[in-house]
Amino acid sequence: MMCFGLKFVTLFSCVVCVLGFLPNRFNLLSSDFTHQDITEVAILGAVAGFCQDSILTGKFGRSRDFNSNTKLTTKKLPEEYCGGTVSEKRFQEAIDAIVKANNRVDLDHYTEAAWHVNGEAIKEANEKMMLLREAAVAELKKSMPDYVLARDLIGQFLHIVQMFYSNTNWAEMKGSVVYDVLGIRGKTLMDQAPVSMATCGSCRPLTETPCIGNLLVPGHLTSGYRSGQDRRKPERNPSLHQTGKCSHGGRHDTSRTTSAATGGINKDSSNPNLSPHYYLHQQAAEGAIQHSTAFFIHPGYGLRNLIGDGKFRELLQLQPSASVGFVVHAGDSLGIATARESVKRIMSAAVQRRYVVVSKDDSDSTDVVTSQDGNRVLQYLTTLEPNTSRACPGLPLTTLETVAGVMDQGSRIYVLTNMKLEDLDRWGQVSGLLTKKKQNMEFVLTGSCVNTSRKHAGPSRARRSLGSDLYAGLASASGGSVYTTDKSGVAKMSDIIKESATTSGATIVKMAVDVAAGKSIAIPIDNTIREVTIKIIADVGIIGEPDNTLSDPHGSSILMTTAGNVTIKDLGGGVRFIKIKSPQPGVWHLTKKDSYHWDLEVTAQSTIDFSTKFVQTNPMNGFQYEITGRPIAGDAATVIITVPSIDKIGGITRAVLTDSKGSSLELSPLTQGRGRAASIFKGSFTLPTKTFQVTIKGTDDGGNTLQRLDPGKISPLAVKLQIGTLAGSLYINEDLKIPYTVTNTGDSKTTIAVDITDDQGFAVSPLKKSFTLEGNSSATGSFTLHAGSTAGITTTVTVSAQPVGSTSHSPQFDTRRVTVEKHVMRKVDNTTPECNVTSVTGSCNMAQMDPCSCHMHTWSGTAVFGDVGFGLFQISSTVGTSGSFTYDNFTMGHTIDKGTKTARIGSDCCHPVSYINVVDMASNTAQCKFDLAPGLTKPVYDCTTTTTATTTTSANHHVSSGHVGVDTGLSSKDHTPPVCNVTSIHGRCSQSQKSPDDCDQHVWFGRVQFGDEGSGLYLVKSTAGESSVLNYDKFAEGDTTNDGPKTATLTATCCTPLAYIIVIDAGGNEGQCELDVAEMVVASQTESPLTPGAIAGISIGCLAVLAGAVTAAVLLTKYCHCSSQPSSKPGRFRTTAWD
Repeated sequence: MMCFGLKFVTLFSCVVCVLGFLPNRFNLLSSDFTHQDITEVAILGAVAGFCQDSILTGKFGRSRDFNSNTKLTTKKLPEEYCGGTVSEKRFQEAIDAIVKANNRVDLDHYTEAAWHVNGEAIKEANEKMMLLREAAVAELKKSMPDYVLARDLIGQFLHIVQMFYSNTNWAEMKGSVVYDVLGIRGKTLMDQAPVSMATCGSCRPLTETPCIGNLLVPGHLTSGYRSGQDRRKPERNPSLHQTGKCSHGGRHDTSRTTSAATGGINKDSSNPNLSPHYYLHQQAAEGAIQHSTAFFIHPGYGLRNLIGDGKFRELLQLQPSASVGFVVHAGDSLGIATARESVKRIMSAAVQRRYVVVSKDDSDSTDVVTSQDGNRVLQYLTTLEPNTSRACPGLPLTTLETVAGVMDQGSRIYVLTNMKLEDLDRWGQVSGLLTKKKQNMEFVLTGSCVNTSRKHAGPSRARRSLGSDLYAGLASASGGSVYTTDKSGVAKMSDIIKESATTSGATIVKMAVDVAAGKSIAIPIDNTIREVTIKIIADVGIIGEPDNTLSDPHGSSILMTTAGNVTIKDLGGGVRFIKIKSPQPGVWHLTKKDSYHWDLEVTAQSTIDFSTKFVQTNPMNGFQYEITGRPIAGDAATVIITVPSIDKIGGITRAVLTDSKGSSLELSPLTQGRGRAASIFKGSFTLPTKTFQVTIKGTDDGGNTLQRLDPGKISPLAVKLQIGTLAGSLYINEDLKIPYTVTNTGDSKTTIAVDITDDQGFAVSPLKKSFTLEGNSSATGSFTLHAGSTAGITTTVTVSAQPVGSTSHSPQFDTRRVTVEKHVMRKVDNTTPECNVTSVTGSCNMAQMDPCSCHMHTWSGTAVFGDVGFGLFQISSTVGTSGSFTYDNFTMGHTIDKGTKTARIGSDCCHPVSYINVVDMASNTAQCKFDLAPGLTKPVYDCTTTTTATTTTSANHHVSSGHVGVDTGLSSKDHTPPVCNVTSIHGRCSQSQKSPDDCDQHVWFGRVQFGDEGSGLYLVKSTAGESSVLNYDKFAEGDTTNDGPKTATLTATCCTPLAYIIVIDAGGNEGQCELDVAEMVVASQTESPLTPGAIAGISIGCLAVLAGAVTAAVLLTKYCHCSSQPSSKPGRFRTTAWD
């Protein structure tokens, strides 16, 4: 495991919407670690280790740590670790390709949580990582890998890996430790938090409740949910709940406020407005860098170990020179001879490189041979025998597409042909592929089939014709040239190929020069240039050669000879090479003396070069991404200029768009980034309508003018095309829609044809569609892919669009890489767990549930539980601390087929109804109910002890189904119930008086005597309900009949014609008196009959007594305080009030 330290500076104020680490440094402001930084630092560290292992140690064999890796550049690394054997530009281009694929995941899969390890889609993300890693390894293990495809797959893989460290809780648990089981088949992931587990507590960044320590699952993996993605956060009202699933967080994640838990956990940046866990950005980035580095060079599962050093070099373009490719026809003896001689001369330069030969014959059979052994390539070329059966066979553009596909980024391709181009509808695909891969294609026309009308011997610049124009278009788009030759020119043409293949470097000037003599072309030379090569291709016709003079920065004319520091070499046919070794810095001048048309190119061996990207802002997240297709004429465009070794020069000040003659079309000052973005410059233009090139200008550290030019020509279009966000993945034997939007950016109505191609044949008919669009209007559509039956197959999908009838052969295009996946359906568990009561011991009657004695009466029970779905998650009970609850241990996910589990519960009659709750991994819940008092209602009052009253008046009397256990300290052997006898009942309740309509208007009362002969009195109460009043004589707790009998009076209404006065002793025994007024009460016949006046007086008196009793009860209820424990001191009296 690699352990690194880390330094970083927080400097970021841009408000954006991101899904993980910020994508790139194009905003120039951020000093946080972006996907671009993480990927670059990881690859630089991996290559530093590779170079240490693969070259002789010495001054380059230095040790590495994280801080030194973050300071490495593609310039410093070759010098300090690789002995100068790595091309800075080619290496940077390989890194840029991986970064671009990494960034594109944000655009192509914005709504899919698994691509960003959001929404607890950790297992799904791991499946994608395994698939992408295995697809990349499988591609690289082929005899002729597609390195461009491999870089795309690696970029996608690294995106998910890096998201893991930003979006999950791994950094909170483990810091920057590498979780090296990710993406490795057969490795087991750490347990993931189940659906039912709350993973976060609510928080609010930049408030009194910041998101520090808001995670609740230290032993489980989880990740935040983000709004707008296909994994929705479970809804929990944040005003009612303080825990729930984690959100991703940040200003543009609405789930951070709409569902508990609020806040979030992402570590994308060090800005708390964007990242609730901003304080862990450093650790998350360090873990992501270490893991990305390990992907390349881990001694076990690292890419280098799996594919070998040779392919590892090719993947990252660590070879000092670009690959060279040849396209020949088996019937073209001149082309074969030229290729053979060219390989010999390139080999003589003693620079190792990769060779590719693509040969085509009349049977449309195409062979591809690739090797780093030039002798093997020569041997193959020797075996090719002319066998053409047609006078002018055709060269399909698909053959050029093949060679461009197998050649690597920045390669040089030489097409040696005597054939006319065929399959012209593929012109746009070939042109787009050359542009995307920044390949240089040169054409050597070896016969008359391309209508060159050439009558002279030796190589020359091809004259314009229908055939050569098509070749010239491809050559121009890729920065190449077109030559013609015959048998006498094989040697000289081979020299031209050798010179162009071995002297490639930074381009200073590339332009067409008019026929007029006397033009002086400025060539700025800075102090980083070691050698300059001037190539002139003059249209000299049948005979002739270019004529020029050369002057140094002082204006002195330079003698050009065949030897010395300034050499000249004429290769015939108007081709001239001038080389200047160790040129003096300053502005040199090349003056044209002849009247021929020139194609001029000046290149230099220098430590300074640059790359160009046109970018556009994505409206979904506010970040800029490199465009895939061609720029749009008239658009306001942003250009990103990257100069890796910026610290070696004075600076870059401006970018200029120039036409084919070097004239300025547009100019933009450049803004330089800060921190790790110091090598990036940004400018803006209004794009011209004509083809242009990009030139940058600045100064070296000595103040001399510095100029570099990108030789590729860019042709803006009036058609805009964009593939939309894919709605899912491409699964085995299933369809996937490829949505697109096409826009006519011109002013007039135009019919635009749109078509789709893919290299695996997954596209389903119709493959072409057309739209008639008014100026500045758009249309949407989609094509369909249908996957095959094998997972891991990647197809390159290209959607093209151009006006119907266009002859430009330059369609607009957009591409995607799509890999076939196995469709693993997310399982759904809607089955509730099982919970069944197996035994209950004990019961609770009304007296036993009394709040003052209920804890003396206990009960217990057992239940069995299990789950048939995802398995058990947790079990709990409602008994609280007053009871007991135990259960058999189980691991999360335990299912019933592995055996049921038993739970044991116990409590007292203070809790006569209790539950066991069983929750499974999918949040389904089951309950076991233990009801020890079925049909009864638990009391809701507390037990009270006071010394203020002789009698207790009970208002709002309510008897529940529970009882309170009483700890009196007396012997538990008292089983004698108290005594209660009715002494009188006054009043009656007829059938009509019991009517619910007016029963509360009819009052009755009764008197009883009570006492206890055992442990003594404890409590007196009644069942008469809320409208009754119970008065009784005061008694000390534990009073017995020896202390004298006690009297109680119950006053009630005919709403309760049957009531009981219940007497409980200190041992919990119960006695009761029944008061039934539904029967007639007959007066004694010896008593005198009552007069009406007496009856009225009695009634008034009863009502007065009742009113007074109610008033007293209310006062007692309001002011008496309850005690749950009875007093054991003599003289203190129990007073009971019901709430």
